[in-house]
Amino acid sequence: MSTAYVPPGKLSIFTVEGPTITVVAMFNPKELGVSKATPWTKNVKSKGNVPDLEFTSSDGRSMSFELMFDTYELGTNVHTVFVDNLVKMGMVRNPDGSEEEKRPPKVKVQWANGALPAFEGVVESVETKYTMFFPDGTPCRATCNVKIKEANALSFKKGT
Repeated sequence: MSTAYVPPGKLSIFTVEGPTITVVAMFNPKELGVSKATPWTKNVKSKGNVPDLEFTSSDGRSMSFELMFDTYELGTNVHTVFVDNLVKMGMVRNPDGSEEEKRPPKVKVQWANGALPAFEGVVESVETKYTMFFPDGTPCRATCNVKIKEANALSFKKGT
């Protein structure tokens, strides 16, 4: 597995397979949520007010956080410097390649100081809001809401 350099105390997201893509937070998120669902299903023969429940399998955890990027003082495009790399982590690597490449890469989220355990999975979504622009229309500030779904083994499911 690859590891990426992370400045002290900063959250980092990086690919652990395929081309190396790394995004280091300019500012750590003010909140980071981790959720774990353990679904139960009602037995088909269940009757009455209190159902008989069956367990089949557990869902993986999900992590969500918001990152803010500001390139105003650098005079650069926040999309090309930060946002584009986050979005690439959720894109299919090569739709015409091998089965391994027909899906987005696995990523790792980690805090440089190890204050929280590393989290591995796939990018479920990146929602971006551009909040400041240079006079020529170039975006220089953005917030990105990122959701990562925990995963161990990944595969590409062929269509039927």
